Amino acid sequence: MGTWFWLNIPVALVFFGCWAGIPLWHTLRRWNAEVNAKHAELAARAVPQPVLAAQAPDAMSETRVLASAGSPASAA
Repeated sequence: MGTWFWLNIPVALVFFGCWAGIPLWHTLRRWNAEVNAKHAELAARAVPQPVLAAQAPDAMSETRVLASAGSPASAA
């Protein structure tokens, strides 16, 4: 029984190392991400871009077609 316990210790160390090491690695690798994001935000505000919006379709024509398609008057 003691052998199985000691065979599980290396597996536990690998899992614990991943559990603690991966978040630490991400944190240390991207320690200046907030600063870079702030610079990108300021740069995006400095250059205005034109806004292009599509024109909305005429709501009355769509409503008229849909209403007349299922009405009893159109079947007669």
